[in-house]
Amino acid sequence: MDLRHVLFVGGNAQKMASVQIRCVDVAKRLGCDYHLCARRAHQVPAGYTAFVCVKAELPPREYAELAKRGKIIWDIIDVPPLREHITAYLASNSFTQELFEDYGRVEVIPHYHCNFTARPNPAKLRQPVWLGARHWQPPLTGFDYKAYAVEGLKRADVVRIFRKTGIGLNLRIPRTQYSPPRRFAKITDPARRAQTVRDFFEFHLAVNSGIKLINCLGFGIPSISSDEPAYREFAPECTLFSTLKNCAKNVRALQEDDALYLDLRKKCLRKARDFHIDTIAGRYKLFLQSL
Repeated sequence: MDLRHVLFVGGNAQKMASVQIRCVDVAKRLGCDYHLCARRAHQVPAGYTAFVCVKAELPPREYAELAKRGKIIWDIIDVPPLREHITAYLASNSFTQELFEDYGRVEVIPHYHCNFTARPNPAKLRQPVWLGARHWQPPLTGFDYKAYAVEGLKRADVVRIFRKTGIGLNLRIPRTQYSPPRRFAKITDPARRAQTVRDFFEFHLAVNSGIKLINCLGFGIPSISSDEPAYREFAPECTLFSTLKNCAKNVRALQEDDALYLDLRKKCLRKARDFHIDTIAGRYKLFLQSL
């Protein structure tokens, strides 16, 4: 597959960071074109024979039309993918690959970290920071930390936050306290709505890209993480796994034990090369050329 014939098709990159990360930025790094917010197949530009769809806004029936023009690659982000008209799938971790292995070819390509310069943070930082979507923010007590909502932030904003971070807090709200998306309010039956919310929460954990930990790796930031599949897969040696209850104890350990902190930092920096954008773009190139 010639990369000049590949078009990345995404949703709204201003509202969804995953579209910027896995559509716009990757396309630019590969020298591919991209097109955002198309709602019908005929709105997708002509002249391409492969389409990498990243949270695209096309209704399901439109993929049948798009498939007449070329191969469709569906990036599994946070909703189950279509089974028909899809040539291959992308997954950001191996657990997602296993979930959808009976759909056909599923290629694992992780997120890149946002530190394009690869310059690490100073080793003396010890400020705990939580960064994420508001609805995932956990109730953390027993220590001082800063929290930032990711909604509306550009990559430069995220980089500035990580530059001030000494300890990453990669934890999320418990399922019992999770407030579901507004669309679930349309489900009037309480039991069915509760089960749908549980399923949504567990599915999100399964397909979570591990981006919080990956970004920590990029800056050489030791972190504290929930025990989630992506974190276990990518860099279990670079973080301290913790419950919310034990988080304060782990924060104090990283703040007071220089040997522990510096050991984790060294491991993060060693692992960071695997998730630099150029490394990840190389994996996309090999995958696309194999189609």
